[in-house]
Amino acid sequence: MRALAPLLIALCAAAQAQDRETVAVSVTPAKAEVRVGASAHATLLISVAKGWHINSAAPADSELVATTIAWTAPPGLAVGGVRFPAASRKLLAFSASPLEVYEGTVPVTLEIAAAEGTAPGEYAIPVDLSYQACNNDVCLPPASVRVTLPVRVLSP
Repeated sequence: MRALAPLLIALCAAAQAQDRETVAVSVTPAKAEVRVGASAHATLLISVAKGWHINSAAPADSELVATTIAWTAPPGLAVGGVRFPAASRKLLAFSASPLEVYEGTVPVTLEIAAAEGTAPGEYAIPVDLSYQACNNDVCLPPASVRVTLPVRVLSP
C-alpha cells in the first residue's frame, strides 16, 4: 500500500491541475452596486474549456453531479433568484440518452438584495460553484471553486 501512496498523490494532483484548466469562473460587473432596500444583479461567468462540459443544474439522470451555486451572504445582504441558462442536450459516448450540459461560456445570474437598515459600504460575498467536468471519454472528480462577489451598498 505504501508504494501506491505516491502514485495516488500524483494522480490526484494531476486531476486537480487539469480541472483548474478546464473550468474557470469570473464575476461581472467587477463590483455589484445595490441601494439599501433594493436589489441588483450580478453574473457569474463559468468558462468551460473546449472539448469539455459540466452537467446542468438539473441533470436528467439523478446519478450525475449537478452544477450548483452556494453562498454565505453577510448580514443585511441576501442572494437569490439564481438563473442558470438553458442547457444543451448532447449525446456522449458513455450515455444511452442525451445529457443536459453546459459548454463554453455559461452566464449564471444572481440577484443581490440589501435590506432596509443595512449600512452603506463595501461587502464581499463568497460564492462556491460545484460541478463535475467531463469530456466524451472521462469525467474528472467533482470539484468546487470559490469566487468573491464584491458588493457596494449605496444609500437609499
